Amino acid sequence: MVVTIFGCLVFVVSVLQIRFPSLADALKKSEPEIWEKLGSPSGYSFSDLGNTLSLYSWILSRKFLDSDESEVLEEGEKALTKARRVKYGLILGLAIMLSGLTLALVQSFA
Repeated sequence: MVVTIFGCLVFVVSVLQIRFPSLADALKKSEPEIWEKLGSPSGYSFSDLGNTLSLYSWILSRKFLDSDESEVLEEGEKALTKARRVKYGLILGLAIMLSGLTLALVQSFA
């Protein structure tokens, strides 16, 4: 069960890292139509009705490269690095949780 708890911690820490306030502000200032299309994300938390999650998805799909604004491109590159780290943290946390649950299940039958 310790492995499962560790996996949960990795997953929760990764979820809490889904924050992109500087990119959201750059979009709001220089490309308000894209910002509104994404749902007007604050970028500070995924709890803003999923709007930051739409920004997260937009970053991972590299849509920021379509922008002509240098600030959006620069912040997008920084956000892409962070978004990849979050993605791999989520995958790792889920994998650790599943392996911990499998290990606990196997031990309970043995």
